[in-house]
Amino acid sequence: AAGIAVGYLALHGLLSLLPKNYLPVASVPLDARVLTFTLAISLLTSIFVGMLPALATRRVDLRSSMASRFVAGSERLRMRQALIAGEIALTVLLLAGAGLLIRTLVHLETLPPGFNPHGVMAAKASLDDARYFEPAALARLLDESTAAMRQIPGVQNAAVAFSLPYERILNGQITLRDGPDAGRKVQTDADYVTPGYFATLQIPLLAGRSFTASDGPNTQHVAIVNQTFARKFFRGVNPVGHAFDNGVLIVGVVADTQISSGLNSVAPLQTEETIYEPATQINPQFLPVLYVWLQPSWIVRTAVPIQGLTGQMQRALSSVDPSLPFSGFYSMSDLLAQRLANQRIEVALLGAMAGLALLLSALGIFALVANLVAQRTREIGIRLALGSSVRNAMLHIGAPGVRAAAIGLAAGLVLSAAALRAMRSVLYGVTVYDPATLASVVLTLAAVTLLATAVPALRVARIDPAVTLREE
Repeated sequence: AAGIAVGYLALHGLLSLLPKNYLPVASVPLDARVLTFTLAISLLTSIFVGMLPALATRRVDLRSSMASRFVAGSERLRMRQALIAGEIALTVLLLAGAGLLIRTLVHLETLPPGFNPHGVMAAKASLDDARYFEPAALARLLDESTAAMRQIPGVQNAAVAFSLPYERILNGQITLRDGPDAGRKVQTDADYVTPGYFATLQIPLLAGRSFTASDGPNTQHVAIVNQTFARKFFRGVNPVGHAFDNGVLIVGVVADTQISSGLNSVAPLQTEETIYEPATQINPQFLPVLYVWLQPSWIVRTAVPIQGLTGQMQRALSSVDPSLPFSGFYSMSDLLAQRLANQRIEVALLGAMAGLALLLSALGIFALVANLVAQRTREIGIRLALGSSVRNAMLHIGAPGVRAAAIGLAAGLVLSAAALRAMRSVLYGVTVYDPATLASVVLTLAAVTLLATAVPALRVARIDPAVTLREE
């Protein structure tokens, strides 16, 4: 009963870490139905497993039991081994699942970002204000605020973007006017940035030019596409100099950056076809709608610690618009951590369950071997008195635990082969049957089994045959 209570409290604590929209409404952590079901299953399982040894006593031979302290209960031993094997099989499944999620998280965290995330601080502010529905007012705010931030000691560059790497970008359709796919409507992401954006994030320029201060609302509208866009829609042709049907001219190609995926994505982070346009060339009619969906981010690159920049960045913005506050400050690692929060929670939950299962499996093997040593002390003493070595006695007494672990490991691998297929939708950069993960599970369980078997088996070395026989 105490274990059930502690287990439920621990589960509730872990579930409380989940984002509010992570669980369905019908399965909140404090749901009475979930609590009742959990307690009922735990209680019934405890009663069933606890009664198994008691049921086995119905077939005890009273005469043999009185004649010796130990009765060779092979059926009872097999029952214990079966329970431990089942426990280890489930442990294998949990360890394999946790290992795959860890490999997925490592893969996502080590994806090439496409820019230099170090030394960058970002701050968001809402422009959903009638004052900035005019392109001229927006251009003045962006130009003067970034210029003020470049004056901050240690700041090397500053820019503004409506979406940053690791965030979700707006998308829409555009028609190619020329090139290999002329006349084709394509789905693409769109971001609006100021001159200096690519230099601030150190996104490599692969062809053409970057945006300049001369790219204003009354000049030729221009765009820069990323490498994925160029590779997909121009297939070996340099897109610089080509245009879209709305007259926007492609003037450059930049490297891909990792962004948050859309609804039909196959991974939390990926590279997608992206068009960058100058923030000063946004259609005025689109500005009110854009402000509803996105808050622009002011970004600075600095050679000094970014932790001390927040106040200075706010003062720089206030020097242009005293009534415009930043709503939050973020480093690039903060944005990456926010995007991978669900993956971290999945690793924490399944990892905690796998660790607990591994501990219980180790305790089960330890208890089995320790119990055999205690019950077979007389038998071990006779074996040693007749010339058996301590090593052979230890191997003999530890064999049931190792055998149960081996059976459980084999059963667990078979179970994993069938059950882990359900995890395909949450695995990225790693296959369901990842050899490295499965090998790690096998080695971990082998090490735990040897340790849990060896510790109680070492008591055999302290058995004195003469003393044991005299006591008997």
